[in-house]
Amino acid sequence: MATVENLKLIRLPSEDILGEVVREDDKGITLKNPVRVVIIPSKADPKNPSVGFAPFCEWSDDKEITIYRTLIVTTMNPIKEFVNQYNTSFGGLVVPDSKIIKP
Repeated sequence: MATVENLKLIRLPSEDILGEVVREDDKGITLKNPVRVVIIPSKADPKNPSVGFAPFCEWSDDKEITIYRTLIVTTMNPIKEFVNQYNTSFGGLVVPDSKIIKP
């Protein structure tokens, strides 16, 4: 299951990739179950597109990939909504909202 700590959003020059970090070294970052973050235009409201996930290298059966550091622009922690959607896609648990509800 992906957690907030091991799920990373990686910006490449051409796209953003989301995946579970399996290992990191001087050469690169190895991700498990990588997905592309894609913008989905909305016909109903063109100014507010949706965001979704698409397979990364859909022509490969590999569940782990290594992205070389020379290709990485930056790495970031994803927002909670991305963590929840990713976990839903790969059978993990959803991160609960941290708001405390008082009676």
